[in-house]
Amino acid sequence: MASTLRQFMQPVEGPSGPPVAGPTGAPSVSGPAGPPSDVNPAQFDPLAEIEDARARRQDREERLESLEKKRNSARTNVYLFLAITVVLGIFSFFPGPIYGDVDDNPQANMGPNQAEEWVASGGDAEYRHKIWDGSGNESSACMNIYIPPPLPDMGSISEVRVDVTFVSHRYSGSTDFIVGMHDGTCDEFDPPSESLPEGSWYSSSEPAKQGEKIEFTLKTQPGQKCIRIEWVEPVDNPGTLLTMDAEVAVYWPRMFTVPIGLITFMMAGFAFIGAQKTGNAYKQLKYPEGRPEKKVEDEVLEAAEAEQRGEQMGVPEIESPENADSPEPEGLSLAQAAASPEQDDEPEQEPESAEENSAAAWTDEQLLSAGWTQEQIDAMRNG
Repeated sequence: MASTLRQFMQPVEGPSGPPVAGPTGAPSVSGPAGPPSDVNPAQFDPLAEIEDARARRQDREERLESLEKKRNSARTNVYLFLAITVVLGIFSFFPGPIYGDVDDNPQANMGPNQAEEWVASGGDAEYRHKIWDGSGNESSACMNIYIPPPLPDMGSISEVRVDVTFVSHRYSGSTDFIVGMHDGTCDEFDPPSESLPEGSWYSSSEPAKQGEKIEFTLKTQPGQKCIRIEWVEPVDNPGTLLTMDAEVAVYWPRMFTVPIGLITFMMAGFAFIGAQKTGNAYKQLKYPEGRPEKKVEDEVLEAAEAEQRGEQMGVPEIESPENADSPEPEGLSLAQAAASPEQDDEPEQEPESAEENSAAAWTDEQLLSAGWTQEQIDAMRNG
């Protein structure tokens, strides 16, 4: 029992270690952080609001001016590219240099002997540009032709159109002929025209009539070429009197005008799309609520017409009585007098005596035309 009491009488152990550190110093109280940074000061300052509105208006005007310049520039580009495309398209229908001339025939009225004398005297020196057989004892004609640009053979992409006009001056024998565009010069040995690629040579399908123009088209690649024209049946004992004449038109400019024209047409399309986008942005900025459908002049005219109709349907104008010396009624006007009976529910009303005196100055017809009822008029007269 005693041991049990001693156990209960033993002191209780206290806290071990240093005391827990409490708060030191005054608490840090943070004040207000000020107005939020995203608040526009123009909401609180009238002057700042005016300046902000002015700045917004100026910024809008500058943006409108910039968009208008871009729109006008884009429209100018559209017209410019379309004009270039049209010009290139027109030039593509015109050939480059034309070789030969079938309309100029100096031996038209000559015989064989006269042609011999004419050639012997050097008369053909001025006609070296012609593709004919009137300068030598041959039954064929040829000419060296250079077709730019120097491009590799790319098939139909690099093909050049060559239009040939042939005129026969042969009086006897067969008038069937063959024309070929050979590579190289006329001094080189050329294979038969029939061995050339298809489209580079032509064979007449029927005899050529004397003096008649026969036109046909050949296709060839750019570079140095020789056009050679031969009779299928050679002339016996050929002289210097011509038997054939030809003219060649080479459309090599199309190698440049057609691709460039396609590019400028595409550029015109892109410029048109840009002009449309810029124009829509300009309209949205200038008319944020939508562009007005009517013009200002139309609106003014409609407003004037509506006002005129309202005057015709409204209260007629009251002329002053003939007796000008009679005093004018004082108080409310006719419209005010007409409206006064309908304002019974308003909190503030004019005195009844003034209302009656002002309304009593008008006749029954005038009050009825102003909107009064007969009961109101009788009540006012009897009241």
